[in-house]
Amino acid sequence: MNNNRGQIVVEYVLLLVIAVGIAALLTSRLVSRNADDPGILVAKWHSILQVVGDDVPDKRKK
Repeated sequence: MNNNRGQIVVEYVLLLVIAVGIAALLTSRLVSRNADDPGILVAKWHSILQVVGDDVPDKRKK
């Protein structure tokens, strides 16, 4: 029974390491602020800001 408790702790730590690794990978790919390779969310936010910034209120579409 004592050996089972050790195995459970090892499995828990292993799952925790895997979960933290996946979270770090997702974070780096989604919200990276690197100018050469921005994350997906940062790039999309930048394009939304460009569209809003380029909008001229006096120019009407007909």
